Amino acid sequence: MSRQSELAELGAVYDSGALSNRNLIINGAMQVFQRGTSFSGNSAYNADRWKVDNNSGGGGQSTDAPDGFTYSLKIDTSSGNAALRQAIELPSAGEGGVFRSGQKFTLSFYVKSDNAGEAINIFAASSTTVDGTTTSQVNDTSTGLTTATSWTRYTYTFTSNNVGGSDTCYNIVPYVTTPSGAVYWTGFQLELGDSATPFEHRSYGQELALCQRYYSVLDSSFSNGAYYRYCNAFMGAASAAQGTYHFPVEMRATPTLTDSGTIAVYDGVNVLNANSTSLISDGSGKQFACISCEGIASGGVAYRPCIILSSDNTTSKIEFSAEL
Repeated sequence: MSRQSELAELGAVYDSGALSNRNLIINGAMQVFQRGTSFSGNSAYNADRWKVDNNSGGGGQSTDAPDGFTYSLKIDTSSGNAALRQAIELPSAGEGGVFRSGQKFTLSFYVKSDNAGEAINIFAASSTTVDGTTTSQVNDTSTGLTTATSWTRYTYTFTSNNVGGSDTCYNIVPYVTTPSGAVYWTGFQLELGDSATPFEHRSYGQELALCQRYYSVLDSSFSNGAYYRYCNAFMGAASAAQGTYHFPVEMRATPTLTDSGTIAVYDGVNVLNANSTSLISDGSGKQFACISCEGIASGGVAYRPCIILSSDNTTSKIEFSAEL
């Protein structure tokens, strides 16, 4: 059978809905933005699973997208490369799975740029973090591709090497070299083989669950009432409370916790602000977090049941990250 016939047959299977789980990239269509929709700064996650090296000119979620897509990720660096990174989790440390030496992969994606003719490059490597750039390097060379001012789909095929012995992820890093304006990205698909197939659209619910393995957030801005309730708890002391929050899906590893805004407890009588919120290592894991609120204002009563909640109900967050 000719290659053209094989691709035609593959297209027929795709149209019937039987072909799935081809895409190794999570949130390739930029549907999920748990951290927010507007960003300005260096080295931070923007769209879920996508870490952006530099968005100091201002970017984030955009409704400027090609046919068949709803969103894209806008990157405006002001200076430097417009780069975004996704770390694909390996089965275990040093175990590459499909990323074995000699295996061909095809990366496809859509790009639109404020200016045409800017070089598009691809970097791929295994490492221990999403920022890793030195272990088992595959590519960091010109693809021969350049940007256009209208939405264009690009494809790039490469051959992988074995992963390093302690590596836990495989990093895909596309970037536009020193663009003079904003660059918009969407429709990322990484698949086995030397040919690109039509983009595999997954539902928002599927993509959200895949993203929540690495990042989950309790965000008070989603509340419809006076207070956003994070979880049930009890007063272990007059000035401290402990509660347990169950993650929507099992996370990759025991996460780290960060909080912002004003976190408080409500004991049925008073709303009492806390000075700090932290993850209790004893008991926390991949399925749930034990949360400690400490430095609670006077008025707390030891051993009384309570609720950990947002005091300001607009900007408070408790974030859990197990990113690579």
